[in-house]
Amino acid sequence: AILFVTRSASQEEAQIRARYQQMRTALSSNDTNAALTLVAPPYRNSFQGHRFSHLNNFAQPLGPRSSIWVSGNKATVWPERTQLFIVFPGGNTIDMIKVNGDWFFTGDVHID
Repeated sequence: AILFVTRSASQEEAQIRARYQQMRTALSSNDTNAALTLVAPPYRNSFQGHRFSHLNNFAQPLGPRSSIWVSGNKATVWPERTQLFIVFPGGNTIDMIKVNGDWFFTGDVHID
């Protein structure tokens, strides 16, 4: 018999929310070194200042109008969704990936 153990979506979402708050704290204090540690290792070498400014501009506080979608090792965060009753809410998004069990930012921001 094979036993598959997966984390529930709520556990993944809690990890993403915690990591997201860490990034907001680093960005608001202009701590680029701390922010860089929250970027996925494969993306760190190409992470430029403009990507920090994009994250800083669009990483709004998560609240009741926020959404997180997780699919495998990828996540999309809507800091403030603009549409409420569709599968994929509208609004700006921030991409994250899971590496070795931890969630990291890719630096990709999609403006809606």
